[in-house]
Amino acid sequence: MDEDQERAMVMLERWVRAFQPVVFRAAYLILRDTQAAEDVAQETFIRAYKAAQRQDPGEGVRAWLYRIAVNTALNEVRRRKRERTAVEKIRSSESYDPMDASDRTSVVSQAIDKLPDRLRVAVICRYFLDLSEQEMAQVLRVRPGTIKSRLHEARRLLAGDEALVAAAGTTGP
Repeated sequence: MDEDQERAMVMLERWVRAFQPVVFRAAYLILRDTQAAEDVAQETFIRAYKAAQRQDPGEGVRAWLYRIAVNTALNEVRRRKRERTAVEKIRSSESYDPMDASDRTSVVSQAIDKLPDRLRVAVICRYFLDLSEQEMAQVLRVRPGTIKSRLHEARRLLAGDEALVAAAGTTGP
């Protein structure tokens, strides 16, 4: 093992210890599948190791790993065509009572799953991963204004989701 590979391996070990839980969480929130999220987390660190052999990401390791994880998870979403699965799941669950508190989490998850990828990722990064708009812009490689517009559009679509509105106990737009 040459010096660059050894340096990359030491960095990888440090990154896995420090960031594995948050990388897994990011992948899980996008995929909603434990096994797939574990695979994405592993792939994230493999990609980070390979990239670290070429250049050191510097101080922005957390955002860099998030970006790799989000992109890898989105590739998995596209590959599995999760949009079609989410729509089928919603159609098959017509018998639930949205006012039942135990179903509220499911209703929110289903509503978020119906959002287009770019909006769903923005909601997950902001509200589930607690990233600031600036961090999100860095992770997703878009301008902060784009983040604001995606969040605004996602909130508008979620406010129009009848099942979500019913579960919240409010009236729609």
